[in-house]
Amino acid sequence: MTRRRTRPVARRGLVLALLAGVVIGATLATGGAAVALWTTSAPAATRVATGAVGLSATDLASLQRDYTASVPAVTGSWSFTNTGTVDADYSTTASLASGSSAALASSISVVAWPVARGQTPAAACTASATVGAGSVSGTWAAPPRLGGSLAAGASVAWCLRSSTSTSSPLGRVTPVLTASLAAGSWRAPAQERRFVQNNTVPPRQTATCSSTDIYYAWLDFDPSDRPIETTYGSFVGSTRVGTATETGHYPHFAFTRETLPKNPYGDGRITVDIRVVVDGVAGAVAATGVVVAGQDPNGLRNIQCP
Repeated sequence: MTRRRTRPVARRGLVLALLAGVVIGATLATGGAAVALWTTSAPAATRVATGAVGLSATDLASLQRDYTASVPAVTGSWSFTNTGTVDADYSTTASLASGSSAALASSISVVAWPVARGQTPAAACTASATVGAGSVSGTWAAPPRLGGSLAAGASVAWCLRSSTSTSSPLGRVTPVLTASLAAGSWRAPAQERRFVQNNTVPPRQTATCSSTDIYYAWLDFDPSDRPIETTYGSFVGSTRVGTATETGHYPHFAFTRETLPKNPYGDGRITVDIRVVVDGVAGAVAATGVVVAGQDPNGLRNIQCP
C-alpha cells in the first residue's frame, strides 16, 4: 500500500486564508470611528485596506432669532465637511423638539439652496439674497431635505430661510436638524443641531362687518392677542381713512360716505386694514375687513356690508 503525502503548498494556502479572516475580524471588533473596509485577493496573499468616514457640521445659531413685525423672515446657513478619507454621501432629517407649537411650525415656510461655488455662506446667505438654483422647500413641520456627495476633505454649505405668514400664530418652535454621512453601509456619527424660534407677531384677524342702517357700516375684530392699551387706526392701502383711534377690548370702526368718498375709493368692495398705530405711525395689520360702497335710490352714497 502506498501512502499519499500532504502537499505543503495546500496547507500554507489554508493558513493564509485563516490568518486573513482573523485580521478582518479584529479590525471590525475595534469599534470607535466609522471605518470603511474592503478586501482584494492575490495569488499568494490577502490585502486589507481601510478608510475613515467622518462628518463635521456647523451649528445653526444664525437661525435662532425671534420673528417680529420688522423681521418676518430669518436667513442663515449650515455647512458640512467630509473629514474622512473616502468619498461619501450626506443627507439631513428633521423633527420638532417637545414643546414646539405644531400650528406655528406648519405655518412657517422654509426654503434651502446650496451656496454657489466660489461664494461664502456669509456673503450668499443674507436677508436680501435671492433664492439660488437647486432650492428645496417645505415647513418646519415638514422640512426640506438636503443632500449630495462630498469628496474626502471637501465641504458644502446651504442657505436656509424660514418665514412666517400673516396667519402664523403666536408661539415657539424648536427644530432639530440631523446631518448624516455614509459610504456604502458605513456611516459617520450623526450630527444633531437644534435652535429656538419665537413668533411674537399676533396673527391677522378677520374683521366682522355689521350695519344698523343703509348709510354706514362697522368693522369689529378680536384684539385679545395684543395688550389692551394698543392703539389702532383704519387704512385703505397706505392711506388712513377717518381720524378715529381705538383701543381696548372691542375696538370698532365706522365707515360712512365721508370716510370713504367716491373719489378716490369708488363703488363696490373696499378692503380695509386695521393697523396698530404707534406715535401716529402705522405698524402691523391687526385685522382686515371688507365693506361695500354704493348708491341708494335717491343717489346718495352709502356704505354697507358684503
